[in-house]
Formats: sequence, structure tokens, C-alpha cells
Amino acid sequence: MTNSKNLRIVLVETSHPGNIGSVARAMKTMGLEKLVLVNPKKFPDPQAMAMAGNATDVLANAEIFSSLQLAIASCIDVYAASARERTIAWPTYDARIAAEQIHTQIHQKKEIAIVFGREDRGLTNDELQLANYQIIIPANPDYPVLNLAMSVQIIAYELFFQSAVDVDNDWQDFPELNADQLQQLIDHFIKTSYALQLFDEENAKKIQVRIMRMFRRLKPDTMEGNFLRGFLTRVNKKIK
Repeated sequence: MTNSKNLRIVLVETSHPGNIGSVARAMKTMGLEKLVLVNPKKFPDPQAMAMAGNATDVLANAEIFSSLQLAIASCIDVYAASARERTIAWPTYDARIAAEQIHTQIHQKKEIAIVFGREDRGLTNDELQLANYQIIIPANPDYPVLNLAMSVQIIAYELFFQSAVDVDNDWQDFPELNADQLQQLIDHFIKTSYALQLFDEENAKKIQVRIMRMFRRLKPDTMEGNFLRGFLTRVNKKIK
């Protein structure tokens, strides 16, 4: 698929090395090549190589990070693959609709991450909150169980299917904030809100989650981000 180097498949704390190999195989079959691992339990490992088949080059080029935040720091948009229902809902797409949007973003040369969680318990709430969007894979409600490699394969197929679709040019005049820059803006906003004593301590956690959701949904660009950071800095100076 076009500009596949701008798309990374991120696996968080994968327990079984064979699953890493199977994911690499699923990726290469659909033209994806950038695999990122966050604290894998066993890697490199012979089982990963065996399950990868002819996709050992994907494994050889895999990047390893100590945290999810570091793994996605340079990304403009982050998608979390999870079927978990949440108290505070996040913007959610099924795999096909998500693939359409991701294809457009990749065409615009934006760095995108799709994050997959642990085999036994998926992603934590804190990890899900680092994403801009949640992806679900529709399945039989009586048995909606997909293993890690199956999940990657389905989403990778939808992305491959989209690769033949023409995309209109982007309208934006400034690049969007990447995940690290956006997190700094969110932290700055929350810190300023505390300084202004805007939070009811009883509901502070829920309010912070909603602030995270708001900023990740709005996706400010660098000019907007610089303006907001400057505004917050001036507010902090005024209240000292």
C-alpha cells in the first residue's frame, strides 16, 4: 500500500513470541512493514521467526520501546484496536471505516499508529486514552473472540483494500501536532486548570479524561498548538 512506512503496527506487551511472528506475517501479506513492540515478554525468539514464515524481514526491522507513549510520540493520529466498552466513550469506528480514514491520512504523509493490546486483557484505560480513536471489529456477539494475529490481519486487509482508492489533497496549511506535542498541550491545559482551581476534586479524574478526549478529537495543528501553549503560559504568569 502507498506510503506504508508512515503506518506502524504497535503491539503492547505481547506474551507469546509466536504471536509476534504471526502478526509480522499478516502485515507483510497486506503490504505493511513497520512493526513496533512495547515491552514484549520474549523477543527476539525462535518461535517468532518460525511463525513469521517469509516475513522475517519485518521482525528484523521491528523497533522496541519501553512505553506506549514513546512508541507513538511522533505519530499524528493513534488508533487503538479494542472491543472494550468505556464509561466515557471515545470516537469509535469499525475496521472498514477506520481504514478509509487511515488511508487518507497516509496519503497525506502523516505518521499513524494502530495499537493492539495484550493477548489476555487488551489495553488498559490509560493506554486507550492515548489514542485519538478506537477501532472495533464487528463479530458474532455470542462469540466475538479474535486472537491478536487475526485482528491485525483483518485491519491490514481493510487497509490494503483501500490502497486503490484515490484521495483528495489535504486542505491544511500547518502540520498537526504529533502525539508527544499533543500530550504536552494536554498536560499544560490540565496544569493550568488546577492552578485556576477549576476542578472539583471529586470529579477531577473524569474531567481530565474528557479533556484528553476533547483535544485528541480536535487534533490542533502546530500553529493552533503554539497559540494555545502561549495563551496558557500567559494565564499562568497572570495568576502567580
